[in-house]
Amino acid sequence: MLIKPLGTIAWIGPLFQPNQTGCWDCFAQRWRDNRPIEEFINRKKEGAKLLTPPLGFSQATIQTTLNIAATEIFKWIIQKGNPRLVGNLITYDHLTLQTQNHILVKRPQCHSCGNVFNKQPLPVVLGHRKKAFTADGGHRFCSPEETLRKYQHHISPITGVVRELAKIPSQGLLHTYVAKHHFRNVFNNLDSLRQNMGGRSAGKGRTDSQARASGFCEAIERYSGVFQGDEIREQGSYEKLVEKAIHPNQCMIFSEEQYQNRKEWNVECKGWFQKVPEPFDETRIIDWTPVWSLTAQEFKYLPTSYCYYGYPESDSSDLLDCWSDSNGCAAGNTIEEAILQGFMELVERDCVALWWYNRLSTPQVDLDSFDQPYFQQLKQYYQSLNRDLWVLDITSDLNIPCFAAISPRKDREVEDIVLGYGAHFDPEIAISRALTEANQILPNVVSFQEDGTTNYPPSADVLALKWWQTATLINQPYLVPNNEVIAKKSSDYFQLASDDLLEDVKLCQQIVEKNDMELLVLDQTRSDVGLRVAKVIVPGMRHMWKRLGLGRLYDVPVKMGWLKESLKEEELNPFPMWM
Repeated sequence: MLIKPLGTIAWIGPLFQPNQTGCWDCFAQRWRDNRPIEEFINRKKEGAKLLTPPLGFSQATIQTTLNIAATEIFKWIIQKGNPRLVGNLITYDHLTLQTQNHILVKRPQCHSCGNVFNKQPLPVVLGHRKKAFTADGGHRFCSPEETLRKYQHHISPITGVVRELAKIPSQGLLHTYVAKHHFRNVFNNLDSLRQNMGGRSAGKGRTDSQARASGFCEAIERYSGVFQGDEIREQGSYEKLVEKAIHPNQCMIFSEEQYQNRKEWNVECKGWFQKVPEPFDETRIIDWTPVWSLTAQEFKYLPTSYCYYGYPESDSSDLLDCWSDSNGCAAGNTIEEAILQGFMELVERDCVALWWYNRLSTPQVDLDSFDQPYFQQLKQYYQSLNRDLWVLDITSDLNIPCFAAISPRKDREVEDIVLGYGAHFDPEIAISRALTEANQILPNVVSFQEDGTTNYPPSADVLALKWWQTATLINQPYLVPNNEVIAKKSSDYFQLASDDLLEDVKLCQQIVEKNDMELLVLDQTRSDVGLRVAKVIVPGMRHMWKRLGLGRLYDVPVKMGWLKESLKEEELNPFPMWM
């Protein structure tokens, strides 16, 4: 049993029970994950003594802790057990007199006490899953309340994957949560440490419970995508594995011009997600990760550095030829739910890229035609902030409803334009996702100085700041509805969703294959968490970031009759999508 009597917060427990609870290594792994700065220094300076005694304690606080611990040990001996401490750490705050429980998770993949070590990749096997919740955010196997009840023991600053889940203060209609987390494996250099120390995921929804579950699940999704070292891999060069390997630029889709001008661009641009990598070296021996092709029913291979955050090769960004991002990643109560959510994100980003970079003029959506009071209430709330709010239909050739919510400030020259996007088989869900994403961005631009100038948060992205301060409806006219086209009504949309998550996934697959593409899935579920996580990959579909290689970005607008001819690369929107 652990006892920490020093400091303002005392620890009592957990009590380790062999074959029943997690072991010391299970505990230490989670504890280290939540101490990223010490771990970063430890990796960079071997032998550095980092464990210094806490300063906030006295003989009285030490004695109090030891007395409590002695009582618990005595109960353990007399009762031949102490269920309250078995696999549970109790903290006692000497300042507030509050106690808190921190569950010790037994890690099946732990090299000291675990027994789950897959050496061979397993196919992604899908099954029928009836939907139980379709009201907000997406279609789910169970309600957000049930999801949180099942997995909330992973929230802890000591033994958790999520350090904290907190609501952003706002009006009643806006529900946004921030899930704070620090994934130490991602910090490979000082720059990445600085950028990620504020590590957090965000959740949104029409209701408080949906926003809370959304923020929590996004944090678990991010954790599951971090490279841990026990992932199944195969070594080789693209040249040797070409029959089963997928070239990473089939997924990233940078242009030749972007590669040629990468050094100048990377100096100018801010934020890693806008940077351009080195051209991929097809002769270099690297690690490859198996991903399951639902289309071909076989494994294909992608670079591990493309599949997982914090892969060790990432030490030098100047030498990187590909890296991972969260596009297509999603958590769900079942693998089918995760795949559906991940695919809808791919669709959303693909639609945004086509609309944004081609600066397409698209129809407005008549929100009043939907039987959803929340839409009207939200419009009224934005009006109270001196803001307009409308939704554009940016659906692509895939015919899956996709929308962009646009909200400019209308009382000042600086318009602080807020954006939000959403895609789903259910058009009402897709619109709701776009609106709630706009809600998620809104707090960045609603604090003002006495003269009405916006107070932007210090942590705001440089590109986002430039957008808010310079973008207007005049210089970005594609944000304005196309009034030459009749506004879309709810009756214009068909209900594509079924009552079964598997049937929806099959429909996703059919749509992909009908457009001569392939649906791939990487199961990133971590056995110590349990919540299913999938990274969905469709080579050829576009990210909304500035990746300007040939393909759908140029072909679809002409195919759909939106443009008479494809734009040249230099004619595309020069402002990168910053979200």
